[in-house]
Amino acid sequence: MTTSKSSTARRALGFGIIGATGIAVNQLAFWLAVVVGSRFVADPEAGGASDAAQYNMMLTVAAIAATQVSTVWNFVLADRLVYRHRPPGTSRRVAFAKSWAVNNAFNLVLRVPILLALVWLGLNHLWANLVAITVIFVARFYISERWIWHTRTVVADFTDEAATRPTKAEVLVEMNDDPLGPHMAINLKPRRRTKLRRYSIHGLCTILSEVKLPELAEFEVDRLPCKHADITVRRGYVGYRRMSTRVRATMGPGLFVYREHLGSLGANFRVDLDNRTSVTVSPLLARSHHVVYTNVVEALLRFVLVNKGFMLLHSATLQLGNETIMLSAQTDTGKTGTILRLMREHPTIAGFLSDDMTIINGNGVAYSFPKPLTISSHTLRAVDNSVLSVGRRAALALQSRIHSKDGRTFALFLARLNIPIIAINALTQILVPPPKYQIRTLVPTAAYRPSGQVSRIFIIGRGPALTAPLSHDEARRTLMANTEDAYGFPPFSTMEQAISLRRGRRSKRRGIDKLRQREVEILEKFLTHVGTVTHIQSPNFGWADVIAGTVVGTGRPAIGATVLEPAVDALAEGRRTEPHVAGVGQMADTTPARPPDGLPA
Repeated sequence: MTTSKSSTARRALGFGIIGATGIAVNQLAFWLAVVVGSRFVADPEAGGASDAAQYNMMLTVAAIAATQVSTVWNFVLADRLVYRHRPPGTSRRVAFAKSWAVNNAFNLVLRVPILLALVWLGLNHLWANLVAITVIFVARFYISERWIWHTRTVVADFTDEAATRPTKAEVLVEMNDDPLGPHMAINLKPRRRTKLRRYSIHGLCTILSEVKLPELAEFEVDRLPCKHADITVRRGYVGYRRMSTRVRATMGPGLFVYREHLGSLGANFRVDLDNRTSVTVSPLLARSHHVVYTNVVEALLRFVLVNKGFMLLHSATLQLGNETIMLSAQTDTGKTGTILRLMREHPTIAGFLSDDMTIINGNGVAYSFPKPLTISSHTLRAVDNSVLSVGRRAALALQSRIHSKDGRTFALFLARLNIPIIAINALTQILVPPPKYQIRTLVPTAAYRPSGQVSRIFIIGRGPALTAPLSHDEARRTLMANTEDAYGFPPFSTMEQAISLRRGRRSKRRGIDKLRQREVEILEKFLTHVGTVTHIQSPNFGWADVIAGTVVGTGRPAIGATVLEPAVDALAEGRRTEPHVAGVGQMADTTPARPPDGLPA
């Protein structure tokens, strides 16, 4: 279990008390050795230089002999009282050998020189021995914690619930009997200023993270609604320190470890999956918040939601007039620009749910997932340029070049080569952050909607002008293909093979095949509650005009249309933002269907 400050303090106190008794034992053994040695060595004050040299040698031998006695004493007490709960794989004989080596090394390097120097300065030999022992106490405790008893090598989360190590039978690839082998994860002590981030995604899934996840900023809360988080993310070293000639993946039921060429200093991570999921990311990876979320957390979140009966669908969703509509397209088609146009051109009747991912259930309900929008110089044409400062617009030119479709295509090409692609991606994101902005930064009048009953789905694409209906079977295949397109970057294709989850401690594991089957079933049930699915092609990015004309009958808002509350963030307040009507009486009921029991709408 990863140690907290309080548990470390308790061990330090226990170590100190045992050390105090050890000092008494050492002093007694040292005194007896000096008494015995004094019978054979003359007092240096009564003799010459040769007597002084013999006396110093006698003190050195006495100190070493006393150390052997106190080492055994301290180890037996510490092993039985302070470190009785040793991590698996920590042998008592190995621990004693390390303790003996450390104590003797410290005596030769530190204690004996300090002892002789203090005696030479005129201090009594017993007091000099006491001072020397006290000086080396802190260093000995630190080494005992980290090297002898390995108090920080067991993977755990913040909830004081130790993670279960995989059994030998569960391990499939590259696992050996060494507890500090290539699959290990050593959690780092949280920094003093580290803030634990808590995210509750509509109460459906909770995340506790040592790494900031800006994509989930709208879901950040002060306290989680449950005792244990579904996903825990923390910093730590993963794998061997030595470098490798290729990418290595350790896989087993409920375990995935990804290691690149740079050893533990690279962009490595480990995932332990059960009814709860624990993720350990390397320090380099932890500095790139976007890569941690996109390449690791979101892929896990997808199947955690599926395991609970929901699906994370690659789509954009908004309320337009009295309807909740959904847009789907392959990555970099123009979905974000279409959403921005609809939100800007119809401020009084448009409500924002999501731009990139939407949570759906089998009842046709879509739940908001308001990640920051990734924009480009081209996308910015859909909004007022003044919403961004001159500096941000200047930086956007470089950001758009690197984080464009061409940039991602080049990254996918590099991913096929034998290079540390995740580390390169992380460094790139650190040096040139992606141009991501919340919807209200780009469209200040935007209003959030927490959920809605989807009535229409638009599949948009580029090509000759075309508007045609799609069957639900064609829609299912297209929506699944567009969702898979969003997870094309490594190491998803490898990591998903290791994904297996439980609904509870006693339930059977669901492997990736069953989870994917469940995902398709959720989507099929969802589509049965959707009115129409339309395929729209446009040669000039004109999807917003077609959609607005189809849904509200005009490209401009009508008099007496629905007005949402742009100043109130319904997600932050955890309530519905019910629409009200300006001018022409009460509108039809747009309250979305209720989610399963216990879940907020």
